[in-house]
Parts: sequence; C-alpha cells; structure tokens
Amino acid sequence: MDTALELYLEKIDRRLRPMPLSERADIVREIKSGMLELESLGLRPEEITARLGSPRELAAAYLGEAIVKNPRFSFRRLGTMAAFYSLAGLGGMIVLPAASITAVTFLACGALIPAMGLGAFLASLLGVQVPWYMVRLGSWTAPPALAFPISAAVGLLLLLAGRGLWRASVGFVRMVQKKRRSLT
Repeated sequence: MDTALELYLEKIDRRLRPMPLSERADIVREIKSGMLELESLGLRPEEITARLGSPRELAAAYLGEAIVKNPRFSFRRLGTMAAFYSLAGLGGMIVLPAASITAVTFLACGALIPAMGLGAFLASLLGVQVPWYMVRLGSWTAPPALAFPISAAVGLLLLLAGRGLWRASVGFVRMVQKKRRSLT
C-alpha cells in the first residue's frame, strides 16, 4: 500500500481515538480493504483519497454513526460525541445557519438597494426630496443621478455575494448527504 494511503489511514485512526479500540480497528480495516480494492482496479492513491474525501469528514461520519448506533450514555460515548461535534458540529451548527441567513439577507438587500436608488432618482426628477435614502461616503453625499448607478453596483455585488453564499450552503448540505449515503 502506498505511503499516502497509509498516512490517510493514520489520520483517520487519530481522529477516531474517542471510540473503543476494537471499533476503531474495524473501521480502519474496512477503509483499508476498500482502498486495496480500489487500488486493484488501477486507481492512483490521489484518486482513492479524493473518492473517500478528507480524513476529517470521513472520521466525523463514522463518529456520527457510532453515536446513533448506541444511544446509551457512557463517558466513552460522551468523548465520541465531543469528537464528532468538534469535527462536524462547527459547520452544521454555526457555519451553515450563518451562511444561509447571510445569503438571504444579501439577496434581499441586493434587490432592495437598487430599487431604492431608482426611487430616489425618480423622486429627484419629479422634484421630491427623499431624505431617508442617500448614498454617503464620509461627508460626501452622492447626487441622486449618481446615487442610482452606485446603488445598482452595490446591489449587484450583494446579489453575487448572496448567490455565492447560498451555493456554498447548498453544497455543504449536499456534501453531508453524500457522506451519509456513502456510510449506509
């Protein structure tokens, strides 16, 4: 077996330390068996590790499965739970909701800001002053004719940022589903 694959297995084993030694050995043996099978099919070590994903994500999936498999409390299970959340919890509990909420906010603002700029511009053409909307940078305030292009550019940037965050959120959910399906 290639040294890159051995190193991959060592990383998995290290991340599975909270599990009982026998379970950990079974998991490493199972992954090694899969690697050897893929290697016999002619896949290079880089292709094998790419197919398996990062050692961190794979270990988190196995830790999650171990938690679900035996719901009884023990200090070993508590350690397994802590390891699982340290590997997967940050993304699922903090990053995903924050990215999703920020994406929706950016998308909404990206649509509203140009509309408000257009409204302020049209109001200025009609001679109506709209004091609640202005583009200001420091002490400089943009005239209404310039406020619309500026707000349109800012709106476009926010739309693109929101779209990117939303795609990242959906990609994260797909990745978790894919890892879960690969274990079942």
